[in-house]
Amino acid sequence: MDIALLVLLGAVFTVGGYTLFINALKYLKAQRVSIIATLEPVYSIALAFFILGEIPELRTIAGGALILAASVYTTLRKSR
Repeated sequence: MDIALLVLLGAVFTVGGYTLFINALKYLKAQRVSIIATLEPVYSIALAFFILGEIPELRTIAGGALILAASVYTTLRKSR
């Protein structure tokens, strides 16, 4: 059962995510797609909080804040 779940995880979710990423490049600028991909850990933390009820540690929140700050800085710098 564990091997089947690992195959599912690797084949469906990993390949599916990368396929969506590559297809997004057809419609959006590469910079925007990469910023969205960079924010994936932040989305994961938020979803774990809301869906699973996991409370993130202070280090996790600080890391998410750094990722958000870098993304906002990059976006604002490029828009000038």
